[in-house]
Amino acid sequence: KVESRCEVRGLFPEPEKGDLPLGQAASLPAVQKLRGDIPSFESILPGMQIPLFDQRAALDFSGGETAARRRLKYYLWESDLLATYFETRNGMVGGDYSTKFSPWLAHGNLSPRLIYHEIKNYESKRVANKSTYWVIFELIWRDFFRFFCEKHGNKVFLPGGTAGRRPDWRNDKEALRRWKKGSTGMPLVDANMREMAATGFMSNRGRQNVASFLALDLKLDWRLGADHFESLLLDYDVCSNWGNWVAAAGMTGGRINRFNIAKQSKDYDADGTYLRLWLPELSKVPTKYIHKPWEMPRSVQEASECIIGEDYPFPVYKPPVWDKNNRQSNGKKKPYRGYYEKSKGGRNNKKSNYDLYG
Repeated sequence: KVESRCEVRGLFPEPEKGDLPLGQAASLPAVQKLRGDIPSFESILPGMQIPLFDQRAALDFSGGETAARRRLKYYLWESDLLATYFETRNGMVGGDYSTKFSPWLAHGNLSPRLIYHEIKNYESKRVANKSTYWVIFELIWRDFFRFFCEKHGNKVFLPGGTAGRRPDWRNDKEALRRWKKGSTGMPLVDANMREMAATGFMSNRGRQNVASFLALDLKLDWRLGADHFESLLLDYDVCSNWGNWVAAAGMTGGRINRFNIAKQSKDYDADGTYLRLWLPELSKVPTKYIHKPWEMPRSVQEASECIIGEDYPFPVYKPPVWDKNNRQSNGKKKPYRGYYEKSKGGRNNKKSNYDLYG
């Protein structure tokens, strides 16, 4: 309905050199010094070392409009990756599973309207399908959180969120420290947290899982997670970050999505490629145990050179429901199911639609 009722405005003409006069500001010494001069990293942060690029990173992000437009051109016209976005968007390894437009959008290097119109052009010349629609849908979600924050204002930053709840958050500094460090003993959580610390980026799938684990399993104040993301993400954006976090914590009054981390790990990293990339201590662990290494027999731990509690930590917390949901009434194992919980007045135990945040 939103798409059918709204019209995206056209692009403004690109300004030519000299079209945007600085007026009286042009005579200021600071402005004259900056014109045509890009300051160095050292001049901005004296004494700080330039961060080294991690070869495991999803993408080597470079700032600026030129790099942004280069990425847009590559993702649409040079690779046709746009045509398969819906099928690949939940990946976690490499640069091609998703658009990776978010850092440039967050810093104003790339216009969402430009992306929209470029996709429409692509649809008219190449293909229009669920994938092309879904990238536009993601841009709509981005807009949604801007309107959401405009509507609710400072409530977005309160412990009980926009719903005004009175949650009893736990005060467990050690659990928070382990979550930030990527040493919770939950491989999917740890791998994603280490990736963000090393590169400033994390997949959408990862963000949903680490947020769910912090707020709904560890029951720690969700704002601690949002603040940590704010300090590390290349694509940090006030509305998208805090809006998604308050929703992930179940503080908006709507549906509460609680993820079964072990199931998510099996579903989206079945062979453990992503986990082994960011958790070298699990590199020799058999795929059978990679998602739940604490279940390895001692002999397998020794053969894998990964002793739980020494080389890799025991889980900081393992929700009992994960084991409960893994058994049928007759005692036989069944696949893990993700699940969500409704607020007290609503229905319970309905399966989750994990495409909600796509």
